[in-house]
Amino acid sequence: MHYIKDIFNKKTTEHAHDKFIRYSKGVFIGPLLEVKLSKTQVKIKASFHFVDELLFFMAEVLGNKVIHITGSLVWNTDLGEDLGKLGIKYAKVSKSRGIFKYDLDNDVAMKDFMDLMGKYHILATIKDGDISFVTKTSFPKPNKEFTADFCKVTLPGTIAKRVIEEFAFDVAEKNIKEISIKHKIVVEDIELPNIDDFDKARRVAKRVGTIERSIGINGAEPVITKIKFKV
Repeated sequence: MHYIKDIFNKKTTEHAHDKFIRYSKGVFIGPLLEVKLSKTQVKIKASFHFVDELLFFMAEVLGNKVIHITGSLVWNTDLGEDLGKLGIKYAKVSKSRGIFKYDLDNDVAMKDFMDLMGKYHILATIKDGDISFVTKTSFPKPNKEFTADFCKVTLPGTIAKRVIEEFAFDVAEKNIKEISIKHKIVVEDIELPNIDDFDKARRVAKRVGTIERSIGINGAEPVITKIKFKV
C-alpha cells in the first residue's frame, strides 16, 4: 500500500492516484521520512503524507489483534452508517463547515479498522506493548511548511528488515542505523477527461510529471533518483 514504492515499481494503483488528487501543476515537497534503527527498536518519523502507509504497516505487524485507539476520523460526508456496518463505535461526532469529525476512544479489531485506511483521514494514537503509533491532532494547513514529525512510530527492532524493505526499498547498504528520505514532486501536466462535472473531472484526472527521491544513509551524502509518473 506504499504509493511511492508502487510508482517506482511502475505499478498504477487507485491508492496512488488518490494521493495525487491534491496536486495542481507545479513543484511540491513530497513525503518526508526519518528512520532510526537499533537492535531493540525502530523509530520512524514521517510527514502527513505517510499516515496511511504507516497505519497499513502497523496493521500487518499487529495482525487481527484488538487494540485501543484514541483520536479522530475526519471526512466531508456522514460516515455513521459505514462505521456502524464495520462495528466501529465512536465517542462523539461533530460537524463544522461541512466536515464531520468522529472521536475515537475504544477497542477496535485491526482487521476491521483496515477497511477505513486509505479511504478517510485518520488521526490516531495506538499503543500495544512496545509498539506505538501517534499522529498530531490536526492536519497541517494547505501551503504551510511541514516537517517529518507529523506521525511518530515505534516498533520492535526485530522487524527492522521489514521496515527497510517497505520504506527504503531501493537501498542495498547493510548495517543501516539511520535513514533520511525526501521527495520532490513535479506535476508537469494534468490530463482531464471529457466530463462536464468539474469536481469529478478533477478527481479522475491523471497527473503527469516526475518524482525526485533523495535518500541519505547513516548521515552520508544523499543519493538522488528520478522517475516519471502518470497517476
